[in-house]
Amino acid sequence: MINFFFLEAFKLRYKLRSWLGPLLIMILVLIAFPLSIDISQYDLNKFYFSVIVVSLLMISFLATESIFSEDYEDGSLEQLHLEEKDFYKIVLAKILTYVFFIGIPMAIIGSVFSFANGVSVAEVPKIFAILSISTLILFNVFAFGSALSINKGSMLGVLVSLPLALPAIVLLGRGVRTVQYGGGFFEVSALMGGVALIVTAIMPIIISATLKTHLE
Repeated sequence: MINFFFLEAFKLRYKLRSWLGPLLIMILVLIAFPLSIDISQYDLNKFYFSVIVVSLLMISFLATESIFSEDYEDGSLEQLHLEEKDFYKIVLAKILTYVFFIGIPMAIIGSVFSFANGVSVAEVPKIFAILSISTLILFNVFAFGSALSINKGSMLGVLVSLPLALPAIVLLGRGVRTVQYGGGFFEVSALMGGVALIVTAIMPIIISATLKTHLE
């Protein structure tokens, strides 16, 4: 498992477009939104969290769109299938690598922009925690969509994964409201953490079966 993680980290490290591109797009979206409206007519602090949530959903899909396609096209996925019959460790390592290189920086970016828009320093770790947990859930869900549509176009992945991602967005919204209005943060974060652990344990099994179907 550790070997697969370092292998995927080594591969992703030199794919700047795969991990740096989504981060730059998220920064651009969070900077551009306040500039596109008349902030004197709106209380930006009240709905800026909604912008962060939507950008998190969008960038998570964008970051995982080609998580398996490059390995599938160059034949390395088939080679791994022949050498390692159990795809579970490979898929889990790839998802965790993407979360580490893309999901955690996304949570940091969201936390920084939250602080810049009026969130107190004491609340920033809470924002970082719920954003990090949310990216873990979303990356698992969208990785499934990517595996399902690996040779059928991305539209199938969108249609399948978006309904699965909506509960994660609802939980993220609940977590954000606990930070904004106080009370219930630890209960909601514990629920999100439990969902993230269950999804991370189960989703690689489903993804593994999906990838094997494409290869056989």
